[in-house]
Amino acid sequence: MDEKKSVEEYMAELGDIVLLEESLCRQKKTAEVYADYTYIPREPPQYRNRASLGMISLSVTWALFDIFAFFMGYTKIGIGASVFTAALVIFFLVLKMRGTRAYQKLLKEYEEYCHAYELVKLLEEPEQRTRRMLESLYKKSAVYERYQNLNAVCAIQDYLRSGRASSIYGSESVYRLYDKEIQKGNVPDRKREIECEIHLVDQIPEYCQETERLLDEIEKRNKKQGG
Repeated sequence: MDEKKSVEEYMAELGDIVLLEESLCRQKKTAEVYADYTYIPREPPQYRNRASLGMISLSVTWALFDIFAFFMGYTKIGIGASVFTAALVIFFLVLKMRGTRAYQKLLKEYEEYCHAYELVKLLEEPEQRTRRMLESLYKKSAVYERYQNLNAVCAIQDYLRSGRASSIYGSESVYRLYDKEIQKGNVPDRKREIECEIHLVDQIPEYCQETERLLDEIEKRNKKQGG
């Protein structure tokens, strides 16, 4: 920790760190919402209309029996066989239609899943970049390792802004105040307050672009300060 840093410099560092911690928390919650779309999609097996084969074989069998019955003079049996054959054909046609519809529905769900899967994959790069940038800022900052988490940096920032603490060193430092408050259970849980901001999977590309813009701004600002 650099003992020469002023409160103003510390607050400048803390501002970007808080933004990154909040962004990372939001990204993780977004990823959790769409966790079901992280599995590699598997194409459904090719639809085979087994009902058609059964329909053809049975229909031909009963048609031959029908012809044989009429030829032998068994009119009533022939009529019954004709009715049964017609019913059999209708039954298998219904099975075919239902099977085709079920496969089309399955294929549509597969295509929708593939679309969502590709969009959800877009969340990976911004999250990795946020983690890298956050780790880099923490290394350069005056924030002790034990306080390098979302709830701690948000609370410390609030204490300094509100004037409850005015120093980052000594017995009256903002860290001492934080330790006292957390023992009393008075430190807010920011993770519960931060929510996923997108409600449709198609909003992910725009969300990722916004996250990248935030990261670009922070990166640009820190390069200027470093220069």
